[in-house]
Amino acid sequence: MRKALITSILLLANLVGFAQTILSGSEVFGKDRKEGFYMTLNIEKKFIEKEWSLFISKYGGVAQNRETFNIAAANIPEVSPDPVNLMTKVVSDQKNKTKIFASFDVGGGNMVSENNKSFRGVEQILKDFYAFAMQNEDVRLAERDTEEAQKNLERVNKTGDKIARDIEKNKREKEKLLKEIEENKVQLEKLLKEQTDNKQDQENARIALEEKQKAASVVKTRIK
Repeated sequence: MRKALITSILLLANLVGFAQTILSGSEVFGKDRKEGFYMTLNIEKKFIEKEWSLFISKYGGVAQNRETFNIAAANIPEVSPDPVNLMTKVVSDQKNKTKIFASFDVGGGNMVSENNKSFRGVEQILKDFYAFAMQNEDVRLAERDTEEAQKNLERVNKTGDKIARDIEKNKREKEKLLKEIEENKVQLEKLLKEQTDNKQDQENARIALEEKQKAASVVKTRIK
């Protein structure tokens, strides 16, 4: 949840200084180099590709070829009353950093530039997409945090269940040991009694032996 809050704060901060995130540049489409604008988002490319394609689909049918997403006759009133040849690319050389490039051909090879009055429309489009993408990222972070919290709950619950089972096992072992101790006590008392009886038997056997020895000596004396 904390990460989601931080993401929201960063989103607001970036929107305030958004104009600085749009830069002029160029990209090669086929054999032609097109002038346009790009911005970089700290979001994985796989998410941006899906969201960018969805976002610009409101302007017309999107033709995708790997990292390019083009609309041959885009209906973008905020840029031009006439159809616009929108050529875009989504590229990334880092896991969590993705660049979107967009070139707006308003006809006859005339590209929208920073000095063109249509630039405000382009800026607004990119600004709207930035907000759209960051909000989706915020949702993903929140869902990820929720999933991690769910997994953590399942993990601690599993640990709790194991502890409960170990306690029951310990109780059973204790009861078994107490029973064995009681049985051992009974067995010890029996052995002690047997020992006492045996000592008496030994004494009786010793006395009997002595009497037999005396009797034997008397008999021998008579014979002599």
